[in-house]
Amino acid sequence: MSELVTEEPWRQRFRGMRVLEVLRVERVTPLMHRVTLGGEEMRDIPGGPNLKLVIPPRGTQEPVWPMRGLDGNPVMPPGHPMPTTRTYSVRRLDRGTGELDVDFVMHGDGIASTWAQEARPGDKIGIGGPGGLEVRPADWYLLVGDHTALPAISRILEMLPADARGEAFVEVPDRSEEQDISYPAGVSLTWIHRNGLKPGESRKLEEAVRAAPWQTGKKIFAWMAAESAVVRSLRQYVRDERGLNRREFLAIGYWRRGMSEPEYHEKFDHDRGEDYHEIAHEEELRQRSDHAH
Repeated sequence: MSELVTEEPWRQRFRGMRVLEVLRVERVTPLMHRVTLGGEEMRDIPGGPNLKLVIPPRGTQEPVWPMRGLDGNPVMPPGHPMPTTRTYSVRRLDRGTGELDVDFVMHGDGIASTWAQEARPGDKIGIGGPGGLEVRPADWYLLVGDHTALPAISRILEMLPADARGEAFVEVPDRSEEQDISYPAGVSLTWIHRNGLKPGESRKLEEAVRAAPWQTGKKIFAWMAAESAVVRSLRQYVRDERGLNRREFLAIGYWRRGMSEPEYHEKFDHDRGEDYHEIAHEEELRQRSDHAH
């Protein structure tokens, strides 16, 4: 008699969403809060730099999750509000220990940062992914980001090959937000302090990148993530002024002043542009081809 095969529960949920639980929390710096997630549904979790957090309504003891409807849209049982979705970076994914770290910048009363602030071991949260475009191999790397991009840049730095060369520029509020990060000896890391300027008001990050010597005669990859206006300007700089082609850079607006993430995504698609989506489509086709063979 053959065993009954139980389908993984996330396959029935909207977009294959997994439900993980909080293992522990840690305040990394005064404004950066880390939540470590785990649980049975970490099994066979995909890799990638980004994920969707599916956050249950505040105070919910037993969250109810959206299921996949017949038309492909999310379906919730009557009387249960739809959870809130926010996009975050993967800080660390360790399949060996079954752990996933997500870092949150503590800024006011945002839905995600409030959830992280109140999270306790055993709490549940949904995630979609991880996935997204990764940094591509190069002779020289340029990594640029503001405080919200620090978790992503930290992950990239720690994953670079030991012989990697390049420069990283990270803007944070002040010295207290600097973190100890492991990175190759051939990479330099420059911390830029806003020193009282509000997020999105400073142009110090862009100015530092433009003032840095540009590498010539090398295969370059530039990764840039920050507030919308900064990302737009830096994309123009590396593409139009420095001549990088669309496979040699990745520029994403993580946020936009005066706008919620859902509104920013709907109106401006996080300033990803046609370059991003063309590359993503090419990568999807390549992965399908690899699986077919």
